[in-house]
Amino acid sequence: MVEKAFLDYLAAERSEVEFKGTAVGVAALQLYDSVKAHGYDPLMHSAALKSMRDDISFVASEVGIPAALDSFIQALPFWEASGAIRVGRRAVYSSLVIYGQALGDDGQWGLAQKIHAIVGMDAELDGETWISAEARLLGGRASRMNADWQASRIAYSRAYELAIAAGDIALALRARIGEANNHWSRGDFPAAKKLLILTARRARESCPEILPRVRLAMAGVANAAGEYERAIYLAFGLLGTLSDNDDMRYKTLVDLASFLTDYGLPDVAGSALQIIERQAPEPQIRVHARLNLFFLAARNWNEEVFDQLRSALAKDALTPRQQVQYSLFSAQGFRRLRQLDAALDSVQHAVTLSRRFELYQFMFEAESELRAIEAERLQAVKVDVGMEALPNKAARRDKLPPGMHRVAESLSGMAAVRPNRSRAYLL
Repeated sequence: MVEKAFLDYLAAERSEVEFKGTAVGVAALQLYDSVKAHGYDPLMHSAALKSMRDDISFVASEVGIPAALDSFIQALPFWEASGAIRVGRRAVYSSLVIYGQALGDDGQWGLAQKIHAIVGMDAELDGETWISAEARLLGGRASRMNADWQASRIAYSRAYELAIAAGDIALALRARIGEANNHWSRGDFPAAKKLLILTARRARESCPEILPRVRLAMAGVANAAGEYERAIYLAFGLLGTLSDNDDMRYKTLVDLASFLTDYGLPDVAGSALQIIERQAPEPQIRVHARLNLFFLAARNWNEEVFDQLRSALAKDALTPRQQVQYSLFSAQGFRRLRQLDAALDSVQHAVTLSRRFELYQFMFEAESELRAIEAERLQAVKVDVGMEALPNKAARRDKLPPGMHRVAESLSGMAAVRPNRSRAYLL
């Protein structure tokens, strides 16, 4: 049975491209349900697969959705392939897991959660323990992004149990990190810290390659708990150990920039983001860094940089999540620059997009921004930024401890290096 979430997406007011992309997903699930129930019948299913393949060409995505759906089409005819290893079924499950992951990368967390739930359940019942564990792990993250804490907790817990049963310690420890992230996202910092300490101990004993993930999670907990300097030192120290891991290096730089912003050093945070924007190999990573730089410009009344980045981002291919952020950050910047009509248009668009894409984590922030803009328009008074203002940069820089000076200087030096130089500068 096709999941209601996909039908809800189709019913919403969306562009033609977005509608076609979701329609292909609906077709994939319909075919999957049919083949799972009745087996693959060339007379019944080949025409539907051909139609689906034609429709994929209309799906616009920078995050691998068309490739995942194409893999699904290639695998489905082999669903009933016999042998000691059921390669066909594994391929179908794996393609759906990749599809769900791509939906998440595209900001469609509601659909991603549904896909991972379907695959996690079916693969487990079919005896494909490892694939089920992977699907549950990714489903836990999608649920957390949807603020569905209970579903996230259950998914991470089951992912851990299945990963242990499959003998994959790395996957099991990643599930534990997900559980810890779930704890601190709900404000339970002691539980998150305790779980990460236990996870780090086990990683040192049996799976050292997971330690960087644990350390970065520890930094996230510290920052969320208001321990900003500890978070920065943890992340910056980790950065020097990631010479051969591009994915973790750029993720660490993004988190480090967030920690520095919360600490009150947006200029230093900007240096970290500039490293990513100039030197990350994947276009989407560079766009994400540019969007974060746009956030900093919007929050710090930097009109020149704000206008430059707003124009640049308008030409980028943004995911649904990034589209919401772009509109929200535009509204925040316009409000601080006293361009209230433009701010109102941007925040209303952010609210519309949040509902359309079911990105509820932005809904509260967008609606709060809308109330602030409307209040200023009605009262016609000067903005009282209150708690919104970041700490005075010059005052904080004068009082920085020596270790923080080293962080600031190092990141500024990294950002100044030309992109065509050796990657050793990132150490």
